[in-house]
Amino acid sequence: MSILNGQSLLSSALAGLNTTYATLVSAHSSSGKGLTLNDLANVSSNTLLGLGNNYSFLQYLTTNFASLDQDGDGEISASDMNNVMSTMQSKGLTYNEIQALCLNGNVDNSLLSTVLQYFNKIDANGDGRVTSEEITKFSYDVQRYDVEAKYKSFRASNTSLYYNDGVEDDLTSVLDSMRPTLNSNSKS
Repeated sequence: MSILNGQSLLSSALAGLNTTYATLVSAHSSSGKGLTLNDLANVSSNTLLGLGNNYSFLQYLTTNFASLDQDGDGEISASDMNNVMSTMQSKGLTYNEIQALCLNGNVDNSLLSTVLQYFNKIDANGDGRVTSEEITKFSYDVQRYDVEAKYKSFRASNTSLYYNDGVEDDLTSVLDSMRPTLNSNSKS
């Protein structure tokens, strides 16, 4: 496994959400300041084509309208979106946010599937969100574990015990040089 880039996952989610919000406000905002639930329910097909037919961000805005409308005024304002995106940037993404915001985005499928598959292990602090740092740490931990597992199988029998100090080039010469010592000990 290569090092997982959690920042690309987070950036993709935030960029898609921001672009979708800005496009919808400019095309469908009844007040010109934010989006109501009615604005989200009546998005034109031309606007959807402008979004590249990526409905996941629109669905996320619609499904999570109440939590995104942080001030409770019935409209998702730019301030509300900035607060939500700041929270996502600093605290990370939940499992459901990753599914909703990254599934159809420009995220590497192997990264996305790995993060979703190991979400609970990646979420080191157990807060229900994964950050870029947690994803990267998980990736390094997996690589370290793989290397440790690979090298645990090496035994002393797998290595050469022959030592040559560079003076003699062949093993028989080294052994022959030891014989006089052995012979002189046996004559005594």
